[in-house]
Amino acid sequence: MRSPWFARSLLLTAGALFPLATAPLYWWPVGLVSIAIYCIAMRSVHTVPQAFWRTWAYQFGLFGVGVSWVYVSIHDFGDTSMLLSGLVAMVFAGGLALVPAMVFALRQKLIGQQYAWLSLPVFWFLSEWTRSWFLTGFPWLYAGDAHLYSWLSGWAPVIGSFGISFILVLTCSSLLEFAHKRRIRYLLVLLLWPSGWYLQSQQWTHPVGELKVAAVQGNVTQDMKWDDSMVGPTINLYFGETGKLWGNDLILWPETAITLSYHRFQPYLEELSTIARSHNATVITGIPYKYPEGHELAGEWHNSITATGIGSGLYHKQKLVPFGEFVPLEHWLRGALPFMDLEMSGFLAGPADQKLLQLEKDERLVLIAPFICYEIAYPLLVADMARQADMLVTISNDAWFGDSLGPKQHLGLAQMRALETGRYLLRSTNTGITALVDNKGHIIDQLPVNTRANLSGTAVLREGETPFMIAGVWPLLVLSGLLILMAIPAHYRDQKRRQGDFY
Repeated sequence: MRSPWFARSLLLTAGALFPLATAPLYWWPVGLVSIAIYCIAMRSVHTVPQAFWRTWAYQFGLFGVGVSWVYVSIHDFGDTSMLLSGLVAMVFAGGLALVPAMVFALRQKLIGQQYAWLSLPVFWFLSEWTRSWFLTGFPWLYAGDAHLYSWLSGWAPVIGSFGISFILVLTCSSLLEFAHKRRIRYLLVLLLWPSGWYLQSQQWTHPVGELKVAAVQGNVTQDMKWDDSMVGPTINLYFGETGKLWGNDLILWPETAITLSYHRFQPYLEELSTIARSHNATVITGIPYKYPEGHELAGEWHNSITATGIGSGLYHKQKLVPFGEFVPLEHWLRGALPFMDLEMSGFLAGPADQKLLQLEKDERLVLIAPFICYEIAYPLLVADMARQADMLVTISNDAWFGDSLGPKQHLGLAQMRALETGRYLLRSTNTGITALVDNKGHIIDQLPVNTRANLSGTAVLREGETPFMIAGVWPLLVLSGLLILMAIPAHYRDQKRRQGDFY
């Protein structure tokens, strides 16, 4: 890859192929080929700028295709022209690509090609981990999330999708090292694959009861959802659909199912609670929460979820979507584009360590970990909140992204979080995809998109902690630190030796 433009073009193409490995296709062998091309390109890197631009080209291709669904929300619902929407989507993809590009530039600066077969998976992990928290995080399109149905899925409850990503890159880099040095020890990495197959049969959590659950998919079109004239019909819709579902222990409505604020909806909520209690049921709904007058945060908003009936609890979303739920640098950007002024784009983030939602079943307190929209994409957040929970619920309004890759990828991420935590998960969305997922990440039932319908099923309540819930990413962080500490002196000695040879 002597020509920089050829290398970057090849990497751009390889990155663009990677999303085929993720939901909904799950063509994971394509992902392996894509990663292998990246590893080959990075083994011939000699300078920091080379490392930066090769990584950026690969990741720009990956995000350019993988998150192309943002175009739909910007153009179709953000009232922005096609040309400008496409440009904003490209800038978004390019910005996301900067994080891994900087991480691999740092790799080249600190350790160069020392222990390349191991440093490539280490810094891939570090780039994904950094992307999970940097500037609020964007934990989307992790390599490990593509292996929900491969042998490696058995590793998800042990080391999470972060760890599966590590195994994938280690597989590619070790095979390349074997091809170069012909040493059998580099093939030992292949044992991790059948080990994953064996781990699939392990039960890390145990059942403690059951809930009859249901979810309502209202299918209110996005262009009408926030219209004042739709408030009454929408309330009637959800009350009417819920009336068909009494007999279930838990009934889930989607994100901002009701567009009235929590306090304005209070009379209806009390009526709903009374009816739900008469049926020994709990209704959980997404709803905007506005602080009332007299509160120190009066006038401020949260994207929230609340339980009523025999259940209780109020949760405010912690991980907000940039530009969708809050505008970074609001003073300068608000009003610059129509997309910057979407409905409910001024939320506050909820605090950490909020109480879980709860309900009673057979004289037992059932704890439910709630996640709103793309919070379910955060492996560490979900693992932490699931530790005390008996099951997970997630609500969303994927109507923003139409029938694009976005809603399908979103469901796949929810499935991986269920697998990592060994918990059943109930998902309700406005237009789809509403689904019930078991503790192995498998879909028990789901509703078709763009359809008004209800889903009913049985969720098994489970207790216990998976290894990933206990250790998180600490084993990988320690390994990364040890490698860097070991490789820096070796890289420094090599540089000194080359300088001595030059002089």
